[in-house]
Amino acid sequence: MNIKDFIEKIEEQSINTALVEKIEEVYEMKLADYVKKLLSASLEGEFFDSDGILRLLSHKEILNASEELSVDFNTLKIVPIFDTGDNDYIVFDVENNNWCKFNIVDSVKFKQRQLLKEFFK
Repeated sequence: MNIKDFIEKIEEQSINTALVEKIEEVYEMKLADYVKKLLSASLEGEFFDSDGILRLLSHKEILNASEELSVDFNTLKIVPIFDTGDNDYIVFDVENNNWCKFNIVDSVKFKQRQLLKEFFK
């Protein structure tokens, strides 16, 4: 499956309430419905056909991201969703209600977008 098809089908996805509540509890924040649907779409994560590395993180990786990546995502109010390689992640920025890339080494947010699909034009 390619990422564009995956993103288009997210609106049809039902929300896995138990999973989303656990993620919201760990991150101590409420997520937008679109993000809830996205997180509910794949329990084990998924690789996508793209020009580079693009991988939807598994629920376990999302739940343990702060420890595994040595980043305090709670304080930054961001949730890592996709690994794009080179220590960059596409994250949902809860405070600004948008998407951006985040480099875990430099702790820098960049390429902010209102919609996730804007990363994959």
